[in-house]
Formats: sequence, structure tokens, C-alpha cells
Amino acid sequence: MKILVLFMIPYLAIAGFIELDSQELYDYEHSSKASVGSVSKRSLQRRTSQQEILLGQLISEDNKLFEILERQEKNVILRKKNEKVVALKRVKGIVLNSILAMNVKPSKFIVRLGNDDDLLEGAEIRCLGYSFQKRVPAHCNLLVLNDEEYEVDIDIWDMDGAEGVIADYFYSGEEKAFLTSSLSAFLQGVLEVAKDRIQTPFGEVSRNNAKNKVMGGIMNTANNVKETIEESGEKNLTIAYVNSGKEVLIFFNKNLKLSKRSQDE
Repeated sequence: MKILVLFMIPYLAIAGFIELDSQELYDYEHSSKASVGSVSKRSLQRRTSQQEILLGQLISEDNKLFEILERQEKNVILRKKNEKVVALKRVKGIVLNSILAMNVKPSKFIVRLGNDDDLLEGAEIRCLGYSFQKRVPAHCNLLVLNDEEYEVDIDIWDMDGAEGVIADYFYSGEEKAFLTSSLSAFLQGVLEVAKDRIQTPFGEVSRNNAKNKVMGGIMNTANNVKETIEESGEKNLTIAYVNSGKEVLIFFNKNLKLSKRSQDE
């Protein structure tokens, strides 16, 4: 009898579980689904938050990369091996510093090339110029482009197409010599008239007195100034001044081969 009871207990338990009320069974299934749904929703929110963080980091890194590339844009240049500037080419440029040119000493100045040619945009050239009347003819022998130096054979023209930059201001020593000579002659005439004179049977004769001696000394001084200017060659001195920012033409006498640059620079 005990054995029979032991066998009956599992069946009764199973039967009791099967005979659960339908409402209780629904509540159990609903709570299970709600629990699973809540876990899934939290997991989805967590994944979405992580994706947003990763996306923000990616955008930040992309912006940093863009800034680096933008700063290095001028240094990253890819050129073909056969790229060159042909002879007789003319490009516009701007004088960066004022030019004070004399005919006895060369004046150094820098010209920046414009954007007429993509290969030469932003390049700077070193030039030497002399004063020749109201123009400053100049020759350039060095070009710098993207930290690379090139030997060049370049002349500077004005925008009228003639060689030499037209000066904004011009001075000639001939003007000084002319003014000095004129002043000296005028003083000599005035002083000569102001001398004391006496009448003689042979004409007028200057008196040998202190006044006439002083006037004679002044006349000699004026004449010495005139002779000093002529002997020093200052009357041949010319000075031409060109303001910075003046637009000019750069003329290439010879072709210029541009070396290939590496992207790793």
C-alpha cells in the first residue's frame, strides 16, 4: 500500500500543475514575456548609446584629420616628372618690399608670383635692380616654392610690357648740380656788384679793403661747392623709388624644371 502511494504522488503533482487556472497561467506567461521585453529594451538602449558614443568619436577624429590635411595642404604637392615652366612665359607678381634703387649700387627686393599659373602660385623670387632714369630694370636668380629653391633666369617688366619697373619717385643728381651751379653764378654776380670800386683812367678797379676781401671769399666758397659736386660725380647720381605692392610682370628667359615632390613630406 505504501508503494502504491509513492507511485501516485508524482502523478498527482503533475495533474495539479496541469489543472492550474487559465488566468494564473496567462499571468505567468505575461510576466515572463514582460521580463524578457524589458531586458531586450535595456540592451537595445545600451547598444544605441554605445553606437552614439562611437559615432561621436569617429566624427571628432574625422575633424582632426581634416584640420591636419588642411594645414599640410600647401606642403603636399604631387607633380609629374615632366612638369616645367617654359621659356618666354610671363606671369603677374607683386613687389613685397619697397625699392630704393640707385645707379651706383644694386637694390635687393622680393616679388611674389600670382595665380596665373597653378605650378607657380605663391612662389617668391629674389631680384636685384638698378636705377635707370625713371625705371628700375631688375634681374632675378632665385625662386623659392614650397621650401624648394630653384636657380632661375628672370627679368622684371612693368605692366606696360617694357623692361624695368616704373618708379613712383625719381631723383637725378643733375638737378642738384644745376641748382648749385645756378646759385653759385647768382651769388658771384651779386657779390661782384656789391664790391667797392674806384674809377681810374683805365676803368673801374675793386678797392683793396676788408669788405671786398670777405665778398671774394664767399664767391670762392660758392665756386668750390660747385666744383666739389662735379668732381664727386653726384650730378650723375640717380635714385628711383618704387612703393611696395606694385604689380609687375615676371618674364622667364629660360625654362624652369620643377622637381617631383613626395606626399610623405
